[in-house]
Amino acid sequence: MRKALKVTLSVKPKRNRKTYSQGRLAMKRSMKGLFVILAIVMSLVAVQSACAETVDGTIDAITIRPPTIVVEDTSEELTEISGVRYNYLCNEYSICLDVGDMVSVEYYEYECSNGTIILKACKITVGDATIALRPCL
Repeated sequence: MRKALKVTLSVKPKRNRKTYSQGRLAMKRSMKGLFVILAIVMSLVAVQSACAETVDGTIDAITIRPPTIVVEDTSEELTEISGVRYNYLCNEYSICLDVGDMVSVEYYEYECSNGTIILKACKITVGDATIALRPCL
């Protein structure tokens, strides 16, 4: 008596064209999404930089708490700018501000939760050194 041999062949299924084209379509959609996100981010960056203003002049006053400086510009107008930490600039960058120093400060308007609008510094230039304090909104 002979025993019958049972042989099973495994055959790779053919690549389904429909599945392949769906994968390409999904990739195209994801690339479109990435380009849309990139366009949105680029437009926000452009809008943010357009909102910043600059004041050039001499330091009239410095306070540590809250960290503010008062800058007198060329038209003798005083501008109080928050967010310039005297100790941070002095310790990290060896830029110790003093009354009478010439500075250029880039700032933006910030609305507090109580509705008060303050000017927040984002960049300060003293002499040849420019320090980025925070992103300009």
